[in-house]
Amino acid sequence: MTSTIDRRPAGEHVRPPAPHAASRETEPPRREVRARGPLDPEEFAARSFTEPGSIEALVARELFDSLDQEARAYAERLRRLAVLWDETDVDGAGDTYAILVADARRVTLNQARTLLRDAFIAVTRLPRTLERLGAGHLPVSWFELLLRRVRRLSADQCRQLDDRVADWDLENLRADRFSRELGLLITWFGAAASQPSPQEMRDVALEVVPKNNGTAHLIIAGPVHEIVDVSHRLDVAARAVQDAQRRALADGRPVPFDLDGAAARDGQHLTLATLRYAILTRSVLETGGIEAPTSQMRLQVVVPAMTLLGESEAPGTIDGTIPLPAPMARHLAAGEPTWYRILTDPTDGAFLPLKADRYAPTPAMQEHLRLLDPVCAVPACTRNTCTIGESDHIQEYDHKNPENGGQTAIENLHRLCWKHHDMKTRRILDPVRNPDGSTSWLVDGRVHMDVRQNRDLLTPVLAEALQRSFEIYEEMLVWEEARHLRPLQDAPEPEPDVEPTPTAAATAYPDPPF
Repeated sequence: MTSTIDRRPAGEHVRPPAPHAASRETEPPRREVRARGPLDPEEFAARSFTEPGSIEALVARELFDSLDQEARAYAERLRRLAVLWDETDVDGAGDTYAILVADARRVTLNQARTLLRDAFIAVTRLPRTLERLGAGHLPVSWFELLLRRVRRLSADQCRQLDDRVADWDLENLRADRFSRELGLLITWFGAAASQPSPQEMRDVALEVVPKNNGTAHLIIAGPVHEIVDVSHRLDVAARAVQDAQRRALADGRPVPFDLDGAAARDGQHLTLATLRYAILTRSVLETGGIEAPTSQMRLQVVVPAMTLLGESEAPGTIDGTIPLPAPMARHLAAGEPTWYRILTDPTDGAFLPLKADRYAPTPAMQEHLRLLDPVCAVPACTRNTCTIGESDHIQEYDHKNPENGGQTAIENLHRLCWKHHDMKTRRILDPVRNPDGSTSWLVDGRVHMDVRQNRDLLTPVLAEALQRSFEIYEEMLVWEEARHLRPLQDAPEPEPDVEPTPTAAATAYPDPPF
């Protein structure tokens, strides 16, 4: 071990290093990134063992030539989008441009925000690489990868990276080489720049299985020691419950945590995996003394009437957004003591309105609004409003003179997420309900767009099936009547004063054509 002694005179202060000197030490080195040789389209056929001049080789050449045009168009679009992004926006007004972009690009509101933010980063923090993109020197997919990788970098780090990437031999590099060099460059800024910390990744997310088989995933992410601890505690609890199930079955007592009565029916305790699920989904959540309010709304499971009757396999829905297979929908409905009828227009599936004449929507109206707006009613917004969000009057309720308009009726109500409800209150968003049920939105006094009301997509199909069933039923009635009238028409008139004698002859009747 060595040590140093400060021999400066007493009272002499140490001068800190200049800020630019410290930043220069943390800057990544400048590496010359060049391809082994120029990229020659004429070599495509040879490298892929394709006959030169063949259709395949011509298609490959056309794909390569189109990269230049795609890159130039993408660069120009980024420059145009960048003017709509306001980095200083703190009150949500910038969302008005996101609504406009979402409608124009036919994407969700979150995707539109990403487009705007990426465009701003490209123009202000990656100007040199953007210039290379506009010249057609790199594919669009490379620049999109670059934008995704720099989202965690500071403005200064982005400019350092841009200064180095723009000097690369982008016209001739291969895709794997570009991705590898970019990863090395970003890693230079530290682990925090390349990926979020385990603490930042704490999350609980609901993911519906894409196969729509009636299942979903609840994904919990976080620091590994915390997740392992939860797993151990859940496993210990499951084993304790399993032992209690064994004793209950032996003594003939009610079985705890018996999902669907399977343990009592089969005489066998549940598996540990099933018990972990049962404990996780049926235990009371501990909130450290903070009283969590109970939900004001039911979990809506909408099942078509024809599905309940077993005459259709049309799926149901949970909260208007999650498909539910017909057998599971019937199973859930069979276990509920109360069903709530929902009326829809048989021609287009429009939910028929409920009447009301008060300011606060009734619980029945709140449930109906969740059918109309399972997600926020603002165009392209995907925030779920079934469990959160607020019911809002489209035309403001007049508290002093209620008869002047703004009635609390289904026709004048919709569901909004908290952010867009606040924007409507501040007059940034101004909706108007049209006679046909659609809503016209004026965004920031400049952008006008029309949105159709949510409808039940299955109603027209089921109504047509019900109509066919009724027509077949009417035909059956006609044939049944004909079968009873035919013996009377074919039998001979009896002789006067002579009783007809019964015969054992059988009469054949035609069967109905179904």
